[in-house]
Amino acid sequence: MRDLATDVITASGGDGLAHGILERSFFLRETHGVTWHRMSPTVTPEEEQAVARRAVARLQAAGYRVLASPEFAWEGTEARYVTTGREIENLAGRIREAASADDLTFELAELTATHDGIVASLGLVLHALADAYDRFSRPEDTRWGTRLRSEADHELRLLATELRSVRATLADRSAPPDRRGPHPPPAPPTSTAFGRTR
Repeated sequence: MRDLATDVITASGGDGLAHGILERSFFLRETHGVTWHRMSPTVTPEEEQAVARRAVARLQAAGYRVLASPEFAWEGTEARYVTTGREIENLAGRIREAASADDLTFELAELTATHDGIVASLGLVLHALADAYDRFSRPEDTRWGTRLRSEADHELRLLATELRSVRATLADRSAPPDRRGPHPPPAPPTSTAFGRTR
């Protein structure tokens, strides 16, 4: 609905999933005693109705009954989309329901993979966000870029190390004693060919 006092389009109510849908639909979360959302000021007045109607459509596609002002009502349908966060939530479900240590170590690989696992990718996101923030911030307000880089380089690196240790411990726990780690590093290769081939 449009707030009569401020002319800002707002949304209230709903659970965490509804909040996430709104946040992906150009709404900003506000928490002042209660949680509500306001349309981002980056949306131009000409785009407001279309953006609000899309948010209504997405909420309805997720199964919510939405009470919207007539100008934002949406009678059509929109396919429910799987977000990146939902994919990670599905991973959490598979981890929770793992039937064996083998199953669990397999699922943990999605978190711990060095180059493109979830934790490594989150580090890339934080660095990209810090770089982008620096481009748009004022010279006197650089703390967020610095803080985001620190979290990517230190906290996430520590988390990745701990998760890899958890994975290795679980794998060793289910292995015969003579196959458990840690092991010494392998001998260096005799071939001089190395690196990525494609």
